[in-house]
Amino acid sequence: MLADYHTHCLPWSPDADSSMLSMAQAAAERGLTHMCVTNHIENCAQEPQSSDQFPPFHDWDGLLREFLRVKEALGGRLDLRLGCEIGSPHYLPEEGRLICTQPIFDFAIGSVHNLRGKRDFYYLTYPQDFDEFRPEVEEYLDENIAMARSGLCDVIGHLGYMRRYMARQKKGFDMMLFEDRLRELFRACIENGVGIELNCSGLSDELRGFIPEPQVLRLYRELGGEIITCGTDAHSPDKVGVGIDESYGLLRTLGFKYVCLYKDHTPEFVRL
Repeated sequence: MLADYHTHCLPWSPDADSSMLSMAQAAAERGLTHMCVTNHIENCAQEPQSSDQFPPFHDWDGLLREFLRVKEALGGRLDLRLGCEIGSPHYLPEEGRLICTQPIFDFAIGSVHNLRGKRDFYYLTYPQDFDEFRPEVEEYLDENIAMARSGLCDVIGHLGYMRRYMARQKKGFDMMLFEDRLRELFRACIENGVGIELNCSGLSDELRGFIPEPQVLRLYRELGGEIITCGTDAHSPDKVGVGIDESYGLLRTLGFKYVCLYKDHTPEFVRL
């Protein structure tokens, strides 16, 4: 069983470069057994008037039609499921709830891509002195805690998201510097039935590592965390499935016994 539970495609994710069919075909050809399409829905978090932000999305019917068309074209070669990646659903809880409860979705990743009223971490220039950026990381973790408590997602996406872009600028930090907040976050996750994601995107980027890093995953497990999904965050067919097998190996070494799939927002525990 190899499941990529974080993928993007055109036209639903504006930063992707391929169709849903191309992404699904790549997954099947690479030997994946499961894939979840999780396109960006940034209705809650970003400023529509900003040119670098994604426009609000509400075309549920069009997305479902395309998903069903692709599923039929695959002819059962891949267990394809439809989910979403919601940007900070707790920023606008009413809209977040509307998205998360759409009957077309089996799964929802909650991702803090930007702090309130600020640009996506992707666009930032990071200071040489990490202490200058420490308040932003603290605020980022506080927002993830609030998102976990809101219950408006199934898993927390790519915890430590900014580390990928900091690495491109030859900068970085150890998430365990914020162990107290991480403990609070993981307790909030466990109490509210929210899992976390092991994101593989950094393996093929300058980061050269998983998001979050192994010691953070170990802390989650030590606190009793069990719900975890693995995803590549692929925006192109060549990235689909890359690192999934390695992520399963890492989880085994850290004491995880299961990886999760989702149906109707309910985790299905598959033994590693």
